[in-house]
Amino acid sequence: MGDGFSGIDPAAMDDFERGLGRAEDALGRGEPRVRAALEKLDLDTSALGALREARSWIGSSRPDLRRRSEAIRSERTEWGSSGLPGGLAAFDESRYGKASRDPDVYAATVKLAEAAEKGEIDTKTVAELEKRTGDSTFTTALLTSLGATTFRSLLMGTAKGSEKQAKRLETALGKAMGTASPRLGKSWIDELTAPLSSSPAGQQGQHWKYEAITRALRHGTFSTAFLVTLARKIDAWDRTSDSMGTYSKVMVPLMETLARHPEAAQDFFAGDPTAMKHHLTNPSKMSDDGVALGKALEAAMLRFRDHSGTPDKPSRGYWSAMLASQFIHIEAERIKNGHPPDSAVKPTFTGLVLSEYIRDVNRSAQTVAQSSVPAVQGADNPSAPGQDPWGAQFNREELRRVMKEAFKDSEAFALVTSAQTAFSGWLLDHAAAEMAVGRGDGALLTNARRIGAGFGLITDTAELLNIEEGKELDEAQKRNMKVLLAAVNTGLAFPQTGAWPILSGVTGSWTGLLEDIVKGDAESNAREAANTTVDRTRNLVHDLTAQAMLKHGLFGPAEPAASTHPWASLEDMRKGDDPRRNPNNFLKDDGRALMSREEMIDETAANDIDKDRRFEAYQRWLYEGPSGRPWREVEDRLDQGFSNGFTQYGS
Repeated sequence: MGDGFSGIDPAAMDDFERGLGRAEDALGRGEPRVRAALEKLDLDTSALGALREARSWIGSSRPDLRRRSEAIRSERTEWGSSGLPGGLAAFDESRYGKASRDPDVYAATVKLAEAAEKGEIDTKTVAELEKRTGDSTFTTALLTSLGATTFRSLLMGTAKGSEKQAKRLETALGKAMGTASPRLGKSWIDELTAPLSSSPAGQQGQHWKYEAITRALRHGTFSTAFLVTLARKIDAWDRTSDSMGTYSKVMVPLMETLARHPEAAQDFFAGDPTAMKHHLTNPSKMSDDGVALGKALEAAMLRFRDHSGTPDKPSRGYWSAMLASQFIHIEAERIKNGHPPDSAVKPTFTGLVLSEYIRDVNRSAQTVAQSSVPAVQGADNPSAPGQDPWGAQFNREELRRVMKEAFKDSEAFALVTSAQTAFSGWLLDHAAAEMAVGRGDGALLTNARRIGAGFGLITDTAELLNIEEGKELDEAQKRNMKVLLAAVNTGLAFPQTGAWPILSGVTGSWTGLLEDIVKGDAESNAREAANTTVDRTRNLVHDLTAQAMLKHGLFGPAEPAASTHPWASLEDMRKGDDPRRNPNNFLKDDGRALMSREEMIDETAANDIDKDRRFEAYQRWLYEGPSGRPWREVEDRLDQGFSNGFTQYGS
């Protein structure tokens, strides 16, 4: 045998171990008797120490002998298909030591090393590995003993088994690497990603190596430090000329893995100021149209929102805002330069970022001065409830550029319009709450101005303002006008409560509400509405404000109805009638919430009078006097604030 090897016959080893056991027992019984006899004769007993040392050595050696025997049996039975061990077997002393003298780790290491060398994998080996992929002690010992080079060879292996078998092995190895990752150091990663050779075959192998590694990453859950270190190694290689032609095969699975590990995704992009720009402006677009890249950026930018830490000791929420600011800046520069002409991510991802940072979009829409970017905004809005999370600072002109490109996709516009509608309702609800406790309407005026600026920027960049008379809308404008109309008709159905900022999943559900309406027959109204975008949007703000005032009791109680409450204005009401059953009723059953405009219109009615009955009653109550002083006192100031914000985009 070569250096580090020995030959072990498990049956002989068992016999030898049992013989040592008998010797240990004999020494244990005999040594005290000999000692007693010598002491009785007053003779020297110091030499008897050798017997005790021999017995101690035997006692400490027997467990290891049993483990060696178990290791051979485990290799041949549990981890292999060769049946019961018989005769002399090769035993790798060095590998046994690296395996921490664990029989299963040793057996797995031997069988996997054989698979890496021969390209064949035993079914039982895969099955046993699958059982232990979640065991951190086992997987750490296995990957350390196996070594990153052999592990890499396994991933790259030309397995001769079935494709299904090879996939099972890849999955098990990926899971095992994830479980062991907190204990695998940088040196292991360095070995895993070490160059193969400088020959053409070696260069081709580099491509296959990184493909194999990133495919395995899809299956595991990794420690942040391990994944970031490995991702940067892969990213560094990806930027070399050697990687050309394999960009998608390597980077798509890497981005998918980062997307499942938000902290690692954030550290990957925040820790290297060139990373985001490289992937957003690389002309080699990913084969999935940027879906995986978008998911990784979403994890980095949108998952963590807070106002913890300081600029000197930033929290994850701080880095989220910084990355969002950086994203808009990079995209704006790309659009300005015209290279590459198309975004590396889908427009809906850009819409998602804008919707998550909608309060910052509104602040930028109202800001005349050009902001320095990328940067983080830390000041709270005094006219909004609670503390703001760290905000993304945007340059308004850059923001316009990015929004205009993204809004060619109506789904991106729907995301942002949904967020703007919900954000507006949230601000107006706070303003109404302030009024209800006697703090005046200052917050209403301030928030209306901000909302107006936000809606102005959004509709302007969607090219829904200043449409020339008689000019036909293009397809993108038609779709976006339908989205805006849907927002007006369903805005009161959007949830206005809960934690802020918007979470992407919730935003998506609101957008789904819009999309359902958009699929209807609103297209016929699109041309007519194009020149009344300002009025339509103002009506939505009126609805949201009236809703907030009703909620906070500013129109008085519902039962019995105060003179300014909607139920006091319903036609054909007699004493004792339930206003909920009145055909003109436009409130929910609690008397404190408006129906949406969609709900006010009865599409099943036999005639136009009955179809619009509820909506006409609402208009009459709000604008023709029954809403009384509560509405008269706020309507003009509400419109003033809204118009001051909006009209800068209407000229």
